[in-house]
Amino acid sequence: MNATRPDEPFDERVERLKQELALALQWDRPSILLAVYASMFVRADAEAVLEVWLREQGQAVARVQVSGPDDPAADVPLVLREWPDRARTVFFVSGLRQGAPTTWNALNVRREYLVDGRIRVVFWVTEGEAAELPQRAPDFWAFRHRVVEFVEPPEVGRVAYIAGELAWEGFEERLSPEEREARIAFREELLSELPDVPETAAARAQLHYTLGSLYFFARQYEAVLRHAQAACDLAGQAGEVWLQARALNGLGNVYRALGRYEEAIAAYQRAIALDPKDAYPHNGLGNAYDELGWHEEAIAAYQQAIILDPKLAAPYNGLGHVYSELGRHEEAVAAYRRAVKLDPGNVASYVRLAGGYRHIGDANAQARYIAEARRLLQPDDDYNQACLESIAGNVGAALEHLTRVLEKVPGNREWARVDPDLAFIHDAPRFRELVGGGCGEG
Repeated sequence: MNATRPDEPFDERVERLKQELALALQWDRPSILLAVYASMFVRADAEAVLEVWLREQGQAVARVQVSGPDDPAADVPLVLREWPDRARTVFFVSGLRQGAPTTWNALNVRREYLVDGRIRVVFWVTEGEAAELPQRAPDFWAFRHRVVEFVEPPEVGRVAYIAGELAWEGFEERLSPEEREARIAFREELLSELPDVPETAAARAQLHYTLGSLYFFARQYEAVLRHAQAACDLAGQAGEVWLQARALNGLGNVYRALGRYEEAIAAYQRAIALDPKDAYPHNGLGNAYDELGWHEEAIAAYQQAIILDPKLAAPYNGLGHVYSELGRHEEAVAAYRRAVKLDPGNVASYVRLAGGYRHIGDANAQARYIAEARRLLQPDDDYNQACLESIAGNVGAALEHLTRVLEKVPGNREWARVDPDLAFIHDAPRFRELVGGGCGEG
């Protein structure tokens, strides 16, 4: 239960965490570590070094960020004990104060879960949380194995560089809701600590941009608009043209999701003017034209995106959708097959390919790609679930998922009305109630 001296070199303190975890891994025993930090930047530096080492040891790293007392993650010991493959996972837990009093009570009452489950966990706690722990969760406090302090301020010259690096760390679309929330919270904390000075404009732009993208996939569109606009403005100040163009592309995406097509098209066109060789705004422009029913313009935009980046799967998906809307199903299948080849982890490509094969009457290929899509589908992906059940002929399930989608994102109503993958449920009265108006033909 020893604590390190905060005047020890940074590398030595990280090494102490490694040593504790190495012994726990060697002897298959629990390790309950507290890492006290004052700056998110110092914490992030320590986390990054530790994570690289853990992966070298064959261990996964899972971040658990508690967002409030009603968050299921606030019952930390229960969450960690029930975690799949916990034997090969080291946990980074933060946000204890946000989850109070639930977190304190759970740690105190269920502390044995951590020991009995041989949990290996680093609790990243602020100085305030570290001061509260002995009073609020004294029995848990007695269970700790080591306390390591990282309370020094970050080196001023490295802050902007670190922020820029961390903005992109682990940045990807396909995340669980829990992991997405943890990454949002992490970047919001970094941004709040970053000085608002010209030297940090580029780093702040990158953090705003990645936050906007994370919020986009969480469908929190007001937050997307705020962060994307900030990224655009700051990137312009910093002379980061490529990032300014990407931020404008992000603005176009959220305007399109909100049904604000004129603003979306204008944002995409501004992005193209800034960076004509970037395929993404051309793809976004194709999506906007497609949703407006401007098929020829959409095809031209998608083809330009493909010319600029032949390895990008998204415009092939877009082309397939337009061809399917036009009844050119053989061409649609060819486009979707290309999308699957380029991005085999994208569930939407498999769903659409299954739909294409149903349209041309190839039952065997349809069944194959339905199975592939089911393997990749996430539980909260209601739109693709609705399309897949429509293609599979499960009308009730398709309508159930579509209802959930339109409750969360009413702006999807226009898209659902003409989506060829939903053509197989057009005759259902409930479908017409959900989307309103006339329905496109499949």
